[in-house]
Amino acid sequence: MKKLLYILITSSLFFTACDIKEEGVSDEKILKITTPYGDQLITGYDVPLAAKDLAGNDLTSSAVFYIDGQSQSSNTVRFSQAGSYQITASVTLDGQTITSQPYVVNVIEPRHSTKILIEDYTGTWCTNCPRVAYKLDQAVSQNNHIIPVAIHYSRWAGDDPFGFDDATTLLSDYNISGLPSPVVNRVKGFIWDEQYSTLQTELDKTQPLGLAITSNINGNEINIDVMVRFDMDMSQKNLSLVVYLTENGLHADQANATNYYGGQDPIPDFEQNHTLRAALNNLYGTGLPANETKANQTYNYHLNTPIPGNISNISNCEIVAFILEGSQQDARLINIQKAAVGNSQDFD
Repeated sequence: MKKLLYILITSSLFFTACDIKEEGVSDEKILKITTPYGDQLITGYDVPLAAKDLAGNDLTSSAVFYIDGQSQSSNTVRFSQAGSYQITASVTLDGQTITSQPYVVNVIEPRHSTKILIEDYTGTWCTNCPRVAYKLDQAVSQNNHIIPVAIHYSRWAGDDPFGFDDATTLLSDYNISGLPSPVVNRVKGFIWDEQYSTLQTELDKTQPLGLAITSNINGNEINIDVMVRFDMDMSQKNLSLVVYLTENGLHADQANATNYYGGQDPIPDFEQNHTLRAALNNLYGTGLPANETKANQTYNYHLNTPIPGNISNISNCEIVAFILEGSQQDARLINIQKAAVGNSQDFD
């Protein structure tokens, strides 16, 4: 029924435009509404509206937008309830008010939970890093949608037994000059203040996509499948998928200048978890094809790779996959998922 209504409205707009043009009214006086996410939207998500005439002139800044007849204070809208809504706009040009035909959107509840990434830049030599490790463990115990990744930085060869080769690149890209530095959702300058409430604010945001992961071991290789399902049309966005391999249950003495873990310095045989061992498709991932990122589509990514030589025990490893929007170090994370190697994690 909603599809039929949309077809009727679209047809009406087409014939209205034809009728107006037959009467000698120019394309500059026919108004069209668009969103960057198409006509299926989710609740709790900011959606910018645009108004253009048929000649392509952008009239957004001078337009007034209406949702079911109620005027809006800006061109960015957020729907709090699922349902069907009519969006219209009006613009006054040369003393004449032009009103668009209704643009009908279908708003749904998000089908995927929001998860967040904390990339904890750390080192076994870092005396203050145990404080962040402790507070991250406490945060994860409150909400397992917080996904930490410990990125160990070696100041020189052999300085940290778990040093990640590309840590220097990431530290430079994110302008990090000291450790510990737990970065939230790959946002440059967003260093976690170690308050749980800060993470809860991020978790409360809705996201337009979710991920699922399956993997298995075949001899000395890992087969990984990552699925990305879309609730809104994201084809206008520059999206990429990053796949990490992390390892738990590693042990090494940990320098400590804090009161945590009994205040020992060093902490003998300290357990290092969520340790980044490999970025399996590079630090900034693989681009997603725009024609597979529309509403209700599922993008499938397959990766077959040898088990990295630095892995101590593949049974203690996890696949961490996340979607970035934007380019390189200016990209920001949209959503993330993880699963133990050899196990599956469905959309949730």
